[in-house]
Amino acid sequence: MSYVFLVVLQLMALVASTLLDLVKNLRAFAGVLVVVYYVFAVFGIWLFEGAIKPPTGMSVLTMENITSNLSTACGTYEQLGYWPNNFDDFAAAIILLYDVMIVNNWQAFMEAYSRYTSEWSKVYFVCWWLTSSVMWVNLFVALILENFIYKWDRSHSCSVTDVERIQYETSVQFLFKEQIQEPTEEELVCQLHQHPHLHVDC
Repeated sequence: MSYVFLVVLQLMALVASTLLDLVKNLRAFAGVLVVVYYVFAVFGIWLFEGAIKPPTGMSVLTMENITSNLSTACGTYEQLGYWPNNFDDFAAAIILLYDVMIVNNWQAFMEAYSRYTSEWSKVYFVCWWLTSSVMWVNLFVALILENFIYKWDRSHSCSVTDVERIQYETSVQFLFKEQIQEPTEEELVCQLHQHPHLHVDC
């Protein structure tokens, strides 16, 4: 029991050290992301400032649930009450860009701005989605995996002999190789014979 606890503790220490190193390595990554956020926010303000106005007599800061009185389609910008999410100021632009980055009803924002301004506004939102959600989020996940695999390699190389170190391969698949059971030749032949579209002659 104590051995299992020590193994789990070592794995948790590995994860914790990976997260700590990740914080150190995130400075450059976060700096570039802040610059990209700033550029897109300023560009969005320049393009769409004042394009969407809340209904007359409604304050953007004191949002009341009056959207039910509006005859709008379900899931639209107006029905969801996204009036504070606009490009009228820098803070609101950052929130809107963050909503698009985490893919929080980003199609509602794109559809609304294409109605209120022009169809060309979709280019802006698609460019931001590709830059933030597709590229930056995947880079962040890749950074986590790279740090974890590097830490795993270092911890493994300190506890194996030279012969085992030569045979060791650094890939995500081999991290869980011990839990994978390869089928025997008899099982493979049996499965091939049972295949409905494959006729194997003995």
